[in-house]
Amino acid sequence: MLALAACGGNGGGSQTSLEPASDDLALSETYPGDAAGDVPAEESPEMMGPVTVDRTPDMGPAEGAGIETAMAAGDASDPTLVASSDFEGTYTDRAPGWTVNYWGEVGFVVAREATPANVYAGSSSQRFRVTRRASGADAHLIRSYGFENGKTYRAAVYLKASAPTSATIQMRYDLPPYTVFGAKKVDLTTSWQRVEVEGVYTQRGGGSVRLVVGSTNVDVYMDNMTLREVPNGSGSSAGGIALPASGGSAVQVNTLATSDLEGSYSSTAPGWRVNYWGNPMPRWIVQRETRPEHVRSGSSSQMYQVNAIGDGDVHLTYPFAFKKGKKYRASVWIKSSVNATVQVFMRRDAHPWDPFASKTVAVTPTWQKVEITGTYLADVGGTLRIAPKTMGATVWIDDVTISEVIENPVAPVNTNPVPSTLFGIHINKFGVHQNWPGLGHGIVRLWNTGTTWRDLEPSNGAWNFTTSTAGRRLDMLVDYVKKHDPSAEILYTLGQTPQWASKTPNVSGLYGPGASGTPANMADWRDYVRTLARRYAGRIRYWELWNEPDYPPHFNGTVEEMIEMARIAKEELKAADPNNKLVSPGLTAGQGMPWLNNFLAAGGGQHVDIIGFHWYFDTSPEKLGPAIENVRQLMTTYGVGNKELWNTEGAPGCDALTYTCSTFVPTQEQKRGTTARALLMMWAKGVSNQNYYFWERTEALSRLVENDYKTPTAAAIAYKEVVSWMKGARMVDGYRVNDKVYVFRMNRGADNYVILWSTTPGTVVNLPSSWSVYKMRTLAGTEAAIPSSRQLTIGIEPVMLKP
Repeated sequence: MLALAACGGNGGGSQTSLEPASDDLALSETYPGDAAGDVPAEESPEMMGPVTVDRTPDMGPAEGAGIETAMAAGDASDPTLVASSDFEGTYTDRAPGWTVNYWGEVGFVVAREATPANVYAGSSSQRFRVTRRASGADAHLIRSYGFENGKTYRAAVYLKASAPTSATIQMRYDLPPYTVFGAKKVDLTTSWQRVEVEGVYTQRGGGSVRLVVGSTNVDVYMDNMTLREVPNGSGSSAGGIALPASGGSAVQVNTLATSDLEGSYSSTAPGWRVNYWGNPMPRWIVQRETRPEHVRSGSSSQMYQVNAIGDGDVHLTYPFAFKKGKKYRASVWIKSSVNATVQVFMRRDAHPWDPFASKTVAVTPTWQKVEITGTYLADVGGTLRIAPKTMGATVWIDDVTISEVIENPVAPVNTNPVPSTLFGIHINKFGVHQNWPGLGHGIVRLWNTGTTWRDLEPSNGAWNFTTSTAGRRLDMLVDYVKKHDPSAEILYTLGQTPQWASKTPNVSGLYGPGASGTPANMADWRDYVRTLARRYAGRIRYWELWNEPDYPPHFNGTVEEMIEMARIAKEELKAADPNNKLVSPGLTAGQGMPWLNNFLAAGGGQHVDIIGFHWYFDTSPEKLGPAIENVRQLMTTYGVGNKELWNTEGAPGCDALTYTCSTFVPTQEQKRGTTARALLMMWAKGVSNQNYYFWERTEALSRLVENDYKTPTAAAIAYKEVVSWMKGARMVDGYRVNDKVYVFRMNRGADNYVILWSTTPGTVVNLPSSWSVYKMRTLAGTEAAIPSSRQLTIGIEPVMLKP
């Protein structure tokens, strides 16, 4: 299952793959070593079962088998823990996030180990054996991480061996000069021992934690790895953290890595490799280009041609140790032999393999610079990728740069008044009760209310709005909203095709046979939209095109078909009421980015007024910020950055990477503070609608009403309170202090006030003397005077400091 050079051996010239990979697994063609000594970042291929490799050339990166946990059990509250691996999961060879870096003539075996005697904790550990190594060759088991210059790190891992041997744990820079900044060599036995290494990182760009084994043909077992950032100091004054009076807006761009595509290689340039999957297997050619007309600068560029992708794909990739929460900008110079389409993107190399920055571009025979920007959301390694979409077109790449963009991560996108649409809700048990939430919300989304297209028109033309049917129910829901709040808006989600109208009537969608299918006749879709638009003109003003079409059980059609549906829907909605607004399909956080990239690249943005997404969140809602920013960046990339961005569905939930959700019991502070923090983060990042799913939930963290459907919970009281803090106010400044204190300066008319919290309970802060605030109000509605010392202890519940 290895890909071999067509010309055989390690000779020069073009190369194509010969053998297929399975599923979305990363394999690449072989190529000769590109530099003397330690060639960076070559990983063994993903296989079914233990990986055994015994060959000279380096190989491309493999897709991970799952998501690496962000924190090990018991460490969820440790603020210094930045990455961990418990080596659990269903993988067969390398644990998620781990790769093998090897060079020269070397053989190794890497496999999941489940024998209880060889597992330190849980049900599995990682087994690694080097079977042979020639002089100058070696294989390391590595876990990439985006270390930061000047910071101190401590790695710890449990090790044992099948027989006495030595092993070294290293922390290393993964580009020339491959600086090792922490290492410890230990003598292993058949008993577990904890190995710890610490060092200060002095480079720019990522590195890795590495296991280097001493003897050949000895199994080394590894379990429970943790990586911590060791504080160099408290970063605060003796009496607490001194808060600055305001944030900053300066932007700094630091170059971290460059690839000029120079060198003596014959296939892929140093650091580059090809990642492919599918059966039948893709076919491609990759080689060094020296003809001056195809070289932008220097003496060479990278030539790449994709001739077929089968049922998979093939990407030219450049691995990089991106760091979670950091913003990166990649620039690539590119040209083609003919007018062609090429996607340039950066993504994580583990499930769900999601891009965090992307652009599909029209490439011509003239060099052009392609630039993409995004914030990394994962804590495993990633890659910059180039994927030609025009088969047979020859593409040339030159002068690649990856930079870090350093800026205020929570600066507000705008200073407009917070709209009432930010505060939305779903009411999904109407009929069981007829009560109104009364939380200050300004919009109600109708989804999972029994009012989809297939409910309303069960057979062609069978509309009924008079008797006890879905049509009557929709009328009653609209009346219900307008009766309780005439100013409240309604968002109706279109879609879920009736079986009679579906192009795939026998495919079982989540809502029944044919529901996920594209309409077979677009005239039926037009009639559906027209019927509702005319009936509810002036009453329903916001219309969502579809629910989560990136999830096949909701939609099995193409992006192009959805764009045609958007065009038709907008025509009918505007004809019925020029004030109607069409929201693009609400997409999931997992695979929504690539779907939205394709939708916008194909022109879908021109047919919608608002871009929709779905972000659920956990008890660390600050993580919403980078995810939202990546979507906004994608919108800007395709020229629709001026449109509103809505989170049409979301709610708080348990973080399975931090807690055992079956036994998770949220604190009162988490219940009150989580959604408030989420709303503030969303508005700061430019989201102007969040529809809470849903009012009648029963989970402890997200529950807003008691079983009587009347009595508000503590979370509901807090929600209503934060609405009163935000609605109609302007967010004039936002910033983060010591990576844990979030500060938002607000203005409403003549009043200037501050909302702040800390992600660490019991944080002591000193307020700036320039803030004219004298009272502190809580989410429970209580107020107290701010001490004359101007010192407060804050935690995970936002507080408002007011005049």
